[in-house]
Amino acid sequence: MSIFNPWGELRQAREELAEARFQKALSTNELLSEIARRETDRKEFELRSRLLKSEIDRLTDLLKKAHFRNPKTGRIGKKGERFK
Repeated sequence: MSIFNPWGELRQAREELAEARFQKALSTNELLSEIARRETDRKEFELRSRLLKSEIDRLTDLLKKAHFRNPKTGRIGKKGERFK
């Protein structure tokens, strides 16, 4: 502490404290926004996973019902159907 200007040092200390609090608030806001972004990304990933799984299930069901071409005759029939 300076003997010549103690009030100036007090003012400077208060300004430094205010700046430190401001920086802390900024970093807290950045962390909160990062957490929110990651949560949004996680939810989006889960939604896409469910959509892809349902699409895979739909295509698998379609394959089970699919038609095929008999290589000998060229006729088209349901999967598992026997040609005469």
